[in-house]
Amino acid sequence: MEYIKRLIGRETTAASSNPQPTSSKPPQPRIMADPLLCSRSETVRKLATILDEEQVVHVRGTPASGKSTLAKLLHSHNRQNHIPSVLIHARDAGLTSVTPDTIRDTDVTFLIDEAQMSYEDYGLWLDFIKTQNGRRYGPRICLFTSYGSPSEGPDNYPTGSPLTYLGVQQRISITPSKIRGSPQISLFYTRSEFDDVVQRICTDGRRPVPLHRDAADYIFSLTNGHPGAVYSVLDMIYQVHRSEIKHGKIREVGKDHIITMLDDEEESFRILGQSVVKRSFVDRRRLSHHAADTLREVLKNGSVQRDLSNDGIRNCYESGWLHSEPLDADASSIVCVFPTRLHAKYVEHYLTASLVSFPIQRYPTIGDLSEAALRRFSLRNLSSITRVGTGAVVRPVEACYQDEFYRCLHEVLGFSSNVSSEWSGGGNGRIDFRIADLAWGIELLRDGDRLDAHCSRFVDNGSYTRWIEQGELRDWLIIDCRTSPPRPYNVPGTKLWRAVFAVDFSSIEVLDASNNVVIPRFPLMS
Repeated sequence: MEYIKRLIGRETTAASSNPQPTSSKPPQPRIMADPLLCSRSETVRKLATILDEEQVVHVRGTPASGKSTLAKLLHSHNRQNHIPSVLIHARDAGLTSVTPDTIRDTDVTFLIDEAQMSYEDYGLWLDFIKTQNGRRYGPRICLFTSYGSPSEGPDNYPTGSPLTYLGVQQRISITPSKIRGSPQISLFYTRSEFDDVVQRICTDGRRPVPLHRDAADYIFSLTNGHPGAVYSVLDMIYQVHRSEIKHGKIREVGKDHIITMLDDEEESFRILGQSVVKRSFVDRRRLSHHAADTLREVLKNGSVQRDLSNDGIRNCYESGWLHSEPLDADASSIVCVFPTRLHAKYVEHYLTASLVSFPIQRYPTIGDLSEAALRRFSLRNLSSITRVGTGAVVRPVEACYQDEFYRCLHEVLGFSSNVSSEWSGGGNGRIDFRIADLAWGIELLRDGDRLDAHCSRFVDNGSYTRWIEQGELRDWLIIDCRTSPPRPYNVPGTKLWRAVFAVDFSSIEVLDASNNVVIPRFPLMS
């Protein structure tokens, strides 16, 4: 009942026995509003409405995802609207008017931050929260947790004492859920909130960062609007480019500047490791081999089922390294995913480093490696229409070929050949996949989308020619994945394959740019 006690108020303490004379009081500091803080007024207003209608709301998100800030914003909203509100964060809090006799009938809102710390308090979850859930009067309770069952809260409870059931309308996740009836608000910023934050930070007179629109788009795709990641990436951009900005060498930081900066992954993560997003990264000092295997599995497949009997999954889940997301209204199927591409890249960089030599005798050419990966493609994965990936977002259909090729590269090579993927995961930055040991690059397309643009990146003054000239890209291949017969593409210098799938994804035939057969049609595995 420890948390129940925090909800109940206490009389204020008596004045100090040795008060200072009024005339000798030191000057009081001026209270300043944070000029960089986004008010998130629409999200907060909608959350307050949901809480008023449902009595109990569960907000879940990994560390640094904005839970505490959202709790404070909701608390401020309540106070501005004269709604009694108590914000509890691992410390005593309460209202003197709330007593053990009146707590269940008082018109007050309790905002419990870091509520996962209360999971052992069965008095709170099996009594107070369970009783309030479904009522239409009495206290409202908003629970902010970094892990736990979306529909119940604690994952374990005494036999014979079922917890309350929280419906989809009472659950807030890191991104809006696609489950019917779910609130369309989330912990992560909406695009308009993201734009507001970027404008505030980039126009800060103390640390200005003139940012081009395409750079903002790239940051949003990289961070999913994760509050801690957004602040940290913008801070990294300022640190890397502040001298050039100060001396007028850069008028605007564009997407190309960010891509070049991120090419040095070790330095990028060193800088990010000094920022607020660090709290949400994997703590390699506490990483067990079971947890490392789980993280690599999520990296390869996009998600894993939340099996809490698996030590690795439980470790990642309770440490906040992975976010859990239900796939149905009853939360009978729950998967664990990375919160953003930034977190996936962190795992890729540190947990798939090159430990052994590339098996060059087995795959002497980039074509041999690509064929081996294509032969591992799964008919079932390609046919799936709801694949939840990073950020608990359903992956678009056009991403299925890239996702499957990445999975199969790791199937073929294991996790020791330093396969590096594009940072944003959307194919709008650098080449999709690089095999760093051999300086090979592979780009995947769908149905010939922007084929000319992709091919031109490798020739003349294309965006990849710098890597080619510097020896960072010695060989490359563009694979156009499609289900319709292609037209020949006879452009000099093109290294192009057309992977032509059967309409039902049961087989593949590989053609070259002139439509000559490179690999005869072969069946796909289920």
